[in-house]
Amino acid sequence: MSTTILADKTSWESVLKNTWAQYRTWAITSRAYQNDVTRWRNVVLILSIAGAILGTLSQQTTLWSVLKAPPLIATTFGLISGFALGLAAYFSQQALSPDPEAKAVRARSAAEAFKSEAYLLAANAPPYDTATTVAELTARTDRVREAVANLARKTITTAQETAGMPTDRLSVDDYIKLRIDEQIDTYYIPRARENAQKLALGKYLSLALGALAVVFGLLSSKYASIAGWLAVIGTITAAIAARQYSGRYQFLVISYQATIERLKWLKTEWALASKADPTAAGKALIVAVEETISTENSGWMAEFTKKPES
Repeated sequence: MSTTILADKTSWESVLKNTWAQYRTWAITSRAYQNDVTRWRNVVLILSIAGAILGTLSQQTTLWSVLKAPPLIATTFGLISGFALGLAAYFSQQALSPDPEAKAVRARSAAEAFKSEAYLLAANAPPYDTATTVAELTARTDRVREAVANLARKTITTAQETAGMPTDRLSVDDYIKLRIDEQIDTYYIPRARENAQKLALGKYLSLALGALAVVFGLLSSKYASIAGWLAVIGTITAAIAARQYSGRYQFLVISYQATIERLKWLKTEWALASKADPTAAGKALIVAVEETISTENSGWMAEFTKKPES
């Protein structure tokens, strides 16, 4: 019977360290790409709202008459409004272009793929438990590298490369604690709550703006100057809706919750199956968990890269 290429600890540590470093590099790279996308979207949202408000204020002749303000103020507000809306339209090319977000998604997908391979290595699970050649050992990670070969990556320190890396081979119990429980408790649950809160905030703001629009609509029949603010409310509502859509908050909440339930059920299946054959049950659990996380990753990747008209 052939000896596996990772049978000795030195070889195992070397491969694990390299794979984990790739995971950490692409995780940090993905975060940087995503921060840029979020920043542009927030800039566009603020400029759109500010431009709409200032533009309407510049046309409130009755207000400026009551305040006895010089005409220059209204003119200045109008110019600033036009400038803000122009910048919003220009920056939206950065915020709404599929290229920056696609880079962030691809980088995160690579990070998650390397992380999955690292945990399979650490737990001595298939296919690494039987790999006897370098080609067998690197086949899967090579495919991940090729997928992001044309993306610029961040340069990270040695400390960042090894942060959180397992220092010894993982037993099934170790894997459950460090991979399954850690993923559920520190990633899926917090992210599900965070996105649910963002989704709820958007709904509350839309309801509040809708109620305000009704009030302004009733008052506009008596005060003509109020009619202009109905357009402002419409602009703000549309901007918030666009920001909510770009975040895919509802999709992420459902995806995270479904993955949490799936991972918990896999633990239950393992607890039952391990009574008959602990070794086979452990390997089956590890492979199933990594497939579940990979499926979740594929789901959000497809969602975030699809065209808006789809």
